Amino acid sequence: MTGLPWGQMPLLLCTRENEMPGGRLKGILAGITLPDGRGLTGPKLLHIAGGSVAVFTALSHAEKLLKSEGFPACVIVAVDSLVDARTLSWLDLHQRLKTSIVTDGLVPGEAAGILVMTRDAASLTAISILGIGFGVERSTLFNETPFRADGLSAALKAALADAGVPMHKVSFRLSDVAGESYAFEELVLAQMRNMREVRPCQDVWHAADCIGDSGAAAGIIQFAWAEQAYARSYAPGKLAALHASSCFGAKAAAIVAPRRPS
Repeated sequence: MTGLPWGQMPLLLCTRENEMPGGRLKGILAGITLPDGRGLTGPKLLHIAGGSVAVFTALSHAEKLLKSEGFPACVIVAVDSLVDARTLSWLDLHQRLKTSIVTDGLVPGEAAGILVMTRDAASLTAISILGIGFGVERSTLFNETPFRADGLSAALKAALADAGVPMHKVSFRLSDVAGESYAFEELVLAQMRNMREVRPCQDVWHAADCIGDSGAAAGIIQFAWAEQAYARSYAPGKLAALHASSCFGAKAAAIVAPRRPS
């Protein structure tokens, strides 16, 4: 990573959705500076306010920048905190916060991470993104539309098609599910609607059971976890499916595998 032109690569910042109450997001990029004190400006900066789906959107955009603009790499930063009075109050208002009364809820957390996307493998533990897909769910927590997990199913189907692999070849899955039962139901339905052959096991990993719901950072945590699983040789197989689901309807999925420098 030391050979990359730090400070010259496009920077894509991923944060919570605009609909989610919390800290100020407008103009947030204006406060970012380089180590020498210079501010970052220009078309190489992009702020994506999309919650856990934002990192997947950033990766799709970064891929286009690498191909069309000739950049050697793009830097994707994700940061979020649900441990904020405004966010906690909103979650509690919508009965999404896990409490002694509401057991079907999430545990708030916070996290930040950095992902570097390059054309060529930049480290021995680099992973390849074989496919990315997106979808929109019409049934959300805020309406009465019948829930069939159409959005996540479509996102996963698109990611599998992009990667050129069937669902039953995926060894394990990672997800941003954080405790709410509908999110687990969505994950199961998306799997069932894309599985054409039975396989003996397809584990689901979710970091929220250790660190709580980290919002926009949950996406980057999945990629980091997959990378470490391959690097430390505890991944149950080569292909992994990653999932992201916004409560406002946006869905995303990705298929990844280990990669070695060329």
